[in-house]
Amino acid sequence: MTLRHAALLSFILLHSIQQMNCHMFKTIEERSAVIENFTALMDQEGYNVIIGSNFVLSKESCELPENEFICKGNNPDTPYVLWNYPTITDEAEPLYSFRMREDEAVVLLGVTPPRAEYFGFTMYLNNVHYEFGDVSGGYSGGHLLLRPPEDNRTYIQASLEDPINPSNINVTSDGTFHDSFDKDFVIVTTGDNFMNDVIKKGLIDVDIPPEIFNLQTVSSEVVDFGIETEADVVSGMMRTAFFDDAEERDNYYQDVPLSILRITPKIARQSISPLPRPPRNPRSVNITDQSYLLASYRELAREVRKDLFGVKELESNTKVIEAEPDLCIDDRTKCFFENTDAAYFGNLPGTFFPSNGHFVAIGVNHVEAGYARYSTVSLYNAASLIAIGSFTNMNEMKGSADRYLPDNPLKDQLYAIS
Repeated sequence: MTLRHAALLSFILLHSIQQMNCHMFKTIEERSAVIENFTALMDQEGYNVIIGSNFVLSKESCELPENEFICKGNNPDTPYVLWNYPTITDEAEPLYSFRMREDEAVVLLGVTPPRAEYFGFTMYLNNVHYEFGDVSGGYSGGHLLLRPPEDNRTYIQASLEDPINPSNINVTSDGTFHDSFDKDFVIVTTGDNFMNDVIKKGLIDVDIPPEIFNLQTVSSEVVDFGIETEADVVSGMMRTAFFDDAEERDNYYQDVPLSILRITPKIARQSISPLPRPPRNPRSVNITDQSYLLASYRELAREVRKDLFGVKELESNTKVIEAEPDLCIDDRTKCFFENTDAAYFGNLPGTFFPSNGHFVAIGVNHVEAGYARYSTVSLYNAASLIAIGSFTNMNEMKGSADRYLPDNPLKDQLYAIS
């Protein structure tokens, strides 16, 4: 290879790397320029484009009374980004959610979070018009409602499909989990394939590369579309978990680099090309075998009981929470904004927590055992179901079993938190 060819190759490689690291959506000025061009183009094609806003739901904002309804079952260690959707009627949209015509779409464009253990974008069937036979409670359980709720709504809060996450998002990357962070992306949310094609063409016409397009389906097989009071209400959410760099995390949430657009035909279109209900990725079956930890876990439990000898105690076992969103949707019961990327476990002691008492939680540190990217245990107020405390694999878990199992080689794969 000649020096000239080597220099040319170096330039091409360097240029490629620079192209992968540059942004179109990082700042509000960059996004505004794209949105302005896109809006003008869509206006010519017969569509209105209106802009919504972001809202960060944190442990602190969950303490505000107006957010109680959205914070039930929240994880206090992982902030959420929600959206205030712009309205197309004289009525304000429900908080962080909206009623949607089947011939319209929502477009989210921005930059994925900086390096973290997880992010996920999810759309939910939030609530539906009450029908006789609906039940209270969640996860396909509860009792029959003998009279309609005050707002005449039944709250479902179940995901409409699996999240768009670092493993499946379309961004300019090498295709790996770790190269999906800090990347430009577009998510189109619609129930109409024709509208999806219109949006994609418009974005390409304003020089947005199709390689970063993602589709979230809101199917008429599941959702009762419309902007009337009786229509279903949907909502979206972004979850994140445990950033590598705290300063990068704070900068991201200080000015979240995301913009949300609602695109609606100026004249309602009657001919719809409906998108089918999306299939779920099957959960892994029979590959998580933790039986090798059972003897050490039992030893840990014995040592904890010895430490508590002479103290009145109540032992309560944890159970798997079957958070199956398709069942919640079909059975019209609540799924509490579950995430199909996560496994959920619950423990209900069946008694009030005394002011002079304390608890010792023991279990498996699934991250150290190699079964999870992160693990969080949260303590909830039984009345509000809002988290009041937590511990995670990122802080207290590792080393917490040392005092009980100092010589056990598997002690780091277990925890005992008081």
